Amino acid sequence: MTIQSAAILGRGALGVMYGSFLSPQLPSEQTYFLAEPHRVERYRQERITVNGTPANLCFKSPKELNKAPDLLIVALKAPVLRQALRLVKDAVDQNTIVVSVMNGISSEDIIAEELGLKKIVHCVAQRMDALFQNNTLTYRTFGELVIGLSPQNRSQIEALQDTVEFFRRTQMPHLVDSNIIHRMWCKWMLNVGVNQTLSVYNGCFEMIHKPGEARDVMIGAMREVLKLSELEGTGLTEMDFKEYLKIIDELNPKGMPSMRQDRLAKRPTEVESFAGTVIDKAASFGLNVPFNEKLYRQVRQFEAEYLK
Repeated sequence: MTIQSAAILGRGALGVMYGSFLSPQLPSEQTYFLAEPHRVERYRQERITVNGTPANLCFKSPKELNKAPDLLIVALKAPVLRQALRLVKDAVDQNTIVVSVMNGISSEDIIAEELGLKKIVHCVAQRMDALFQNNTLTYRTFGELVIGLSPQNRSQIEALQDTVEFFRRTQMPHLVDSNIIHRMWCKWMLNVGVNQTLSVYNGCFEMIHKPGEARDVMIGAMREVLKLSELEGTGLTEMDFKEYLKIIDELNPKGMPSMRQDRLAKRPTEVESFAGTVIDKAASFGLNVPFNEKLYRQVRQFEAEYLK
């Protein structure tokens, strides 16, 4: 199948970044954001800029579609994933390929459960430093999408091939990884450290680029994921740890991760996808994870101050 249309679920930093990138690459209105009718109406009235340039984005509700999208890019936050998937369930079909650019290691399983689709290409969005505030997207580094098939989805090789062809045709930066679960754990390790630490310490990347308490906490949380990976058998190594620490140190010093953006906007965070999941998995092995336990408490504490 040649992918001719791409729907995006989620109008946050990554959704807008990929939507604005793909829109000029496809025929008119063949790249579009899926949303509820009242959100579509509002989004159509709002002006979005990407690195200072107005973005010409298309928004549609599920009832406005004449056919299912060939590709669905899921770019949501974990707290709203299930609800959003149920709203668009009738807009996709068994031919729709799904790529999730979400954080964490479980969104693909939730998507398969809620939508009943089999053509799921696992993905890691990495190396970007997108910041979306007040309908203004800025980024210095676009990053890349790393895609592959999980062991359970090895039979979906055609879906992977179609996705690769689409990314090549649209010039989307991407890599194919034959061990995508390992890669997802690498990115999860990074997120567990960076997202949570900077949301708690309320700072930009420059805060964890220099020696100090925040960097020590970030490294401690990441090393707990490294230890957990050894027990789970997902293959993280000391070399992976050093590689992803290098990625962190190359991020825009004035940028910030999504969880800190959530705190500033007083939104629910993805702490359950990070420390919450680390704590649950660690408990099954009797592994102590004090850094993640403390970060979890601290995030829940500041969330409680505005989520009443």
